[in-house]
Amino acid sequence: MLGVLLAFACRSPSGLSAVAQAHAGERQAAADGGPDAPGSIAVVELFTSEGCSSCPPADALLTELGGDAPSVYALAFHVDYWDSLGWADPFASPAWTARQRLYAASFGTSDLYTPEMIVGGTESFTGSDRKRASAAIARTLASAPAVGVTVRARAASLQDVEVDVEAPGTPLDARLQIALVQGYAVVDVRAGENGGRTLRHTHVVRAWETAQGPRATVTFPIPAGMPRAQAEIVALVQRDAGSGAGMPFLGAGRTPLP
Repeated sequence: MLGVLLAFACRSPSGLSAVAQAHAGERQAAADGGPDAPGSIAVVELFTSEGCSSCPPADALLTELGGDAPSVYALAFHVDYWDSLGWADPFASPAWTARQRLYAASFGTSDLYTPEMIVGGTESFTGSDRKRASAAIARTLASAPAVGVTVRARAASLQDVEVDVEAPGTPLDARLQIALVQGYAVVDVRAGENGGRTLRHTHVVRAWETAQGPRATVTFPIPAGMPRAQAEIVALVQRDAGSGAGMPFLGAGRTPLP
């Protein structure tokens, strides 16, 4: 593969280490969590790229995890720093790379790599690691969310959807994160490390808005060609970046796209 393959992850072109063990997620796993707490949620984020040959197994794992239960909120962020290797990922955005950098800073490092999975905003590891993902999700689901989230969506026009989010009790050091998520996509990759492969993606983040306070209303333009029937709105309450502790999620809600 192009670039450097280390710990089954692609290193960012910044030249920084790609070893997932450098992240907070490498700390020794605690015992698996007990039964799911009432109303519990687990947010599972995958930073991935069609330009990284290590990513398809992680993409497949996210698909599996996202289909396990309604309490699991799967989100795929396609980063753009592999686009220079011969294939521009159609779902990549510098905003998703910036989000990954914010996570790195919150973990006390500057490393970027793909595939990176982050569970609960606090545990980071190589995105194809099924055992770690399952254990992290179990631990997250063992605790009840601190904030309840209500999401309502309505068609503002043929091309736009308007979203109302309410999250009473959102603390001052947390923000509402609202995502437009495409349920499924198939791409024939014609160049780069995955050239000649047909890649299947799920839970692809297409748009993202951030608001402060216990309620917000946002409008999302619907991307051309996105199947509305498979899309949804996901709203999250997430603490701001702290010192080495990640960015924990306090609550989540979802609704299908109208």
